[in-house]
Parts: sequence; structure tokens; C-alpha cells
Amino acid sequence: MKIRQLTTELTFRCNAKCPACHRIKPLRIDLNDKQYTISLERFKTLFNPELLENLEWLVLNGNFGDSIMNREFREIISYVKEYNVKLNIHTNGGIHDTDYWKDVGNILDRFDIINFDLDGLSDTHHIYRINTHFETVFNNAKAVISTNRPQVHWKYIVFEYNKHQVEKAKALAIKEGFNTFSTVKTSREFGRPTSGKFVHTKKTNEYEKAEKKIHCVWKDWNKWYISPEGLVFRCCWTGGHYYDNDNSRFYYPSDFEQKFNGFEVPIQKIISYNYWNKLELYLQGYERAFSLCKSQCGKLLSSREKIEENLNTGEKTYFDAFNQIS
Repeated sequence: MKIRQLTTELTFRCNAKCPACHRIKPLRIDLNDKQYTISLERFKTLFNPELLENLEWLVLNGNFGDSIMNREFREIISYVKEYNVKLNIHTNGGIHDTDYWKDVGNILDRFDIINFDLDGLSDTHHIYRINTHFETVFNNAKAVISTNRPQVHWKYIVFEYNKHQVEKAKALAIKEGFNTFSTVKTSREFGRPTSGKFVHTKKTNEYEKAEKKIHCVWKDWNKWYISPEGLVFRCCWTGGHYYDNDNSRFYYPSDFEQKFNGFEVPIQKIISYNYWNKLELYLQGYERAFSLCKSQCGKLLSSREKIEENLNTGEKTYFDAFNQIS
């Protein structure tokens, strides 16, 4: 069974304290508990050779954590690359030195991608990415670039206080050899632009005219989210909100932690459950659908607006809720 993409995070721990992160919401778990950081040994059990041999992409992107906080990060990605799986790594890049990041770059190849979060320049980046420093992240990204192996991407969330620096940041990205540069419009209440081309148009004022339909974007891309404790979810949103104090926005079966646990049942079997087909049929009834699905994949809203530019060709890709790869 060929699988296009699985998304996971190697830990729920994070070095940053971003003001609008899901980490700061009322949760029923301790994110720093060791059960939410996967060891290399357990990773090999969960992502076994049979699974990796049939997997195209593994995305390391967090609901709560940054995978570089896992002490066995390099060992884990080395194991994944033994099976020629393509890696797409998202990180704030705020820890470790440049030698560490050169090691990471040399583990990867030209088909892999590392996304560094750089939301502004030296005087603005830290305002949202609290506990990270522009110079550290930037130098770590350059260390990966110097290996001339993976594709290195600069992701820039645009806030009111850094929107004037976008063009300067893009010029710097070109100068230093980044492959791509993207601007992300934010719906966060924290510092979001109030005027100009980077205002996020999340909500429409014409609800009666909009098509009331759930369009499951993760199903379109044939991808699932796996938590560090091995639970399999249809998407990162249902996975993240599972840990809320009040997780009533989506329905989780009473036996979820047994039947949807990759340590108990192989991931290949879980994603072949008829449950996912039943879920899709259920979501066709918009009025009865879960509020989480309405907010993230309902056509009344767009969950993400991003423009990614290839710095070598100038080609631009426009991402919204219906064509995002990560």
C-alpha cells in the first residue's frame, strides 16, 4: 500500500514560546512528559521498514513541539533516509550550533526540504518567536545551505510590525542561497496586519452565498497525522485538539487509543479502516458536521494563505486550504 505523506512530530517539547501557539491553550496533558517524546527505538517500531518502504514523504511539523528538541533527531532522520523517504522538516531553528546543522544537512539529500521560521529580521523576529534569536536561526539555516544538499526554505509569517521588511528579507534570502521564500498571512490576533496586502481574509461576510461544504484537504493529499505516542489522526487539527481540556469539537471513538494506536495496530492497517470512508460520508452533511471540520475545511473559511516563491526561477505558488502540501 503506497502512502503519499505522513506527518508527525518527534516531541511535544519546544524551546520557543510563541504567543498564539496551541501550547498555551488549556490542555489535559503535560507536554513535557516523556511519553510525548519518541525514542529512536520506539520510532523504528512505529515507522517500521515495511511502512517506510511504501512511504513517499515524511513531514516533521508540530502541533505543539519542534522535532529538533528530540535528542535523537539526527539518528531518527538518518534511519528514515535509509529507506529513501523524502523529508520535509519544519523548525524554528533556534537551538544547536552550526556544526550540528551541518550534520543535519549532510544527512539529507536534494529531494529533502528544511523550512526555517524567520518572521522578520534581527529587530523584529523575536517579537513573536519568543526565546529564539534571528542571528542564531539565520546562521543555522546558512550552515545547512553550505552543505549544498537539501532545499532550504525561509517561511515568513507577516505581522503588522514586520510587514515593511518582507522585501528586504527576500533579498537577503536570495543573497544567502535559500531555495524558496514564503509569506504567510496570519489570522492570529497577535500582531496581525490591519491594512495592506498581507491582511488575512479568513472570514467571508457573505455566508448565505458561500457553498456550505466540508472539503477534507488531508484526504485529497492522502496524508495522516501521527502523534509521538503513536495515535493516528486524519489531520493535524483533529490530532492537536484531541489533547484539549474540552475536545468536543470533533468525535473520537471511545476505543480510539486502542484501535488507532500505531504501537498496537500497524499504521498501514489503521489508515485502511473503513472508518475514514464513513467519516467522509458523515462530513457531507454540513449542518451536522463537527465544528472543527467546519472551521478548518469548510468553504466558508480558509485555513491558510501563503505565497511561496522559488528564488531561482521566480515562480510563485499560491497556497490555500485546498492545495497545501504541509
